[in-house]
Amino acid sequence: MKQHVYKQVVHALFEGRATPLQKVMIEEWLAEPNHQELYFLWLEEWESQNPQLIVDVDEAYFRLPTQTDFEEEKQIQLRPLASRPSYFWWLVASVFLVLGTSIFLLRDELRYQHYATTFGELRKIQLSDGSRVTLNANSTLKVPRFGFGENSREVFLTGEAEFSVKHLPNHQRFIVRTPDQLEVQVLGTEFVVYSRARGSKVVLNKGKVQLRLLKNQEIKPMVITTGDVVTISTQGRLTLHHNQSVALHTVWKEHRFTFDNTSVAEIAYQITERFGNQIIISDSTLAKRTLGGTFKAETAEEILQVMAEMLEVKMVRDTQSDETNQRFLLTY
Repeated sequence: MKQHVYKQVVHALFEGRATPLQKVMIEEWLAEPNHQELYFLWLEEWESQNPQLIVDVDEAYFRLPTQTDFEEEKQIQLRPLASRPSYFWWLVASVFLVLGTSIFLLRDELRYQHYATTFGELRKIQLSDGSRVTLNANSTLKVPRFGFGENSREVFLTGEAEFSVKHLPNHQRFIVRTPDQLEVQVLGTEFVVYSRARGSKVVLNKGKVQLRLLKNQEIKPMVITTGDVVTISTQGRLTLHHNQSVALHTVWKEHRFTFDNTSVAEIAYQITERFGNQIIISDSTLAKRTLGGTFKAETAEEILQVMAEMLEVKMVRDTQSDETNQRFLLTY
């Protein structure tokens, strides 16, 4: 079937006029990823052409015909199909429900472009507005597929990334959001955002950035300048440090670690974040020992070997662990 015919059927769905058979046809058509993206393009087009109509896509998909609706439809429009067995209508309703559930669960995938890195991987991303992002290992970035740079510039980060934001002629703000409801707003600047299970951090390379902690409205928005580092604890406590060495917070872009009297326990945590390997420390005394310096390592084993030599301890690989996610033991 030609594309313009599918477009007419999809528009009928937005209007609430699609028949059960047309909904089945749309489900089959949406099985193709390219069609899913086209679906949302048509949705944007339809909304712009019909501003008086507020389209609720989820409701359109989940609006199941009642038995009364089927009876009226059979009496008025579908009399030739009256002989169909009752299970036919249950089948149509079931397919419709599956279609609605699928779209509901996949709508995040359809509306956003997802960028992700595995353990130990770095990735450079060029956004459509000209901004650049370097994504650290074990991180994800969500960017709207449609309208980014036109209506708004808003991205969602989990993990760690460095942003180099391009300033646009219309002075449109660039916003980074994190899972702990941290909002970072800029016009055009360079900064690092870190957001993982133990808290968040913002490091400003140059320019100005405004921070808002949306889950705690009592904390006023904070404006930081070049060299400032803000950490946000899991309890929502903000700590600001001025005149910090920004380079120390970006060495990960070169597959490096930088320690400044950093405890072995903290280093083990950083290794797990970046490479996914579990580090077992034999006792609390070893866990509290500290290290300093900058070291390049592209695997957990490389950095652990350096640590073992400097601390004069043993690094043992757990032969019973999974080959793809090995465990290591530090012991005397």
